[in-house]
Amino acid sequence: MPKTLPLPPGVRRDVRRSAVRAALAVTAAATLTAAGFTVASTGARAADGDVATSVLADLTISDVPAAGLDAFNGVFGTAGSPPNGGLDNGDLSDPSGVLNYLTVRGQAVVRTNAETARNWAQAQASGFTLSLNERDFLAVGSLDAYAECIPAPIGPLALAYARTDSNTIGVLGRQVPTGTTQIEVTGAELGAAGVSTATLTVQYDQIEDPSGGGYQPQSSARAGLDITISGALRDEEGQELYDGPLVDVELGHVDVTCDGTTSPPVTTPPPTSPPVTSPPPTEPPITIPPVTVPPVTVSPITVPPVTDPPITIPPVTVPPVTVPPVTIPPITLPPTKPPVTKPPTPSPTPTKPGPSHEPDYGYGDRGDH
Repeated sequence: MPKTLPLPPGVRRDVRRSAVRAALAVTAAATLTAAGFTVASTGARAADGDVATSVLADLTISDVPAAGLDAFNGVFGTAGSPPNGGLDNGDLSDPSGVLNYLTVRGQAVVRTNAETARNWAQAQASGFTLSLNERDFLAVGSLDAYAECIPAPIGPLALAYARTDSNTIGVLGRQVPTGTTQIEVTGAELGAAGVSTATLTVQYDQIEDPSGGGYQPQSSARAGLDITISGALRDEEGQELYDGPLVDVELGHVDVTCDGTTSPPVTTPPPTSPPVTSPPPTEPPITIPPVTVPPVTVSPITVPPVTDPPITIPPVTVPPVTVPPVTIPPITLPPTKPPVTKPPTPSPTPTKPGPSHEPDYGYGDRGDH
């Protein structure tokens, strides 16, 4: 299981890394020189005096026969801009052969720009895989590194960041966080036949200077990823075969500075002098003699009287109005129906009815009389 180690007291990661990288460089240089190679021809690098530089990958491999490693040093993807030099879209050629070991996934971007307003550098890729002994020795996710510096009179202000899709990398399949971590591996995992076991020490640094992701009042900025792996290799009997640096990888290193940048001059308008006031010239007064105008006599004007002619109104004749006679037709009344005369009703002759009973006898049986 990976083991993260604390730094020794008083030792900064960048100082410790410098010592490790120096050892790797000495080892690689000695091996390459002995083999008849020239160390200076390891790939295109930014020229001296550039105020913005970008290197996508800088790889150093130590000469470790016990681990099956041969010495190598080279860079891939470089750009650089001198003061006010404008945009450099980068060189992605690979004269040193870094891509024989390192696979760069996705579209690689490496560019710089230097102008009066700001200097900046950028490096991007979708991921990296370092293969050693036909093994995926190191895997790194996507990377976006950026550094910027704004000169005076607005600055100096600096900004830097190195963004990845995670804060971990993979070393022989183990996830390793930032900082110092130790992992135990086998010789089979390393692809080294003579190695039984090994302890790898991984130093993983994510550089952002200044940190915080915002502008800080300083005149330079840098960002990128630094990964250094060293190892203690042992045989089957536990005897140490090698103890020292194995691999050093710098990814997406971008550096900028405000030094040497020419800012546009500040134009100050010349001071305005007050206008010179001269007294007006004094001229003698001009005397105009009086002018006498002779009187003008206007003859009287007689206006003849105006007589209005009489106005005659002609008589107005009103024609007589003839009203036609109105004939009213006779009205015929219907014949009057004579009244109906009813015949007199004869009065009946009174008949004296016979008594219904004998007078003065009352009701009873007549036989009794």
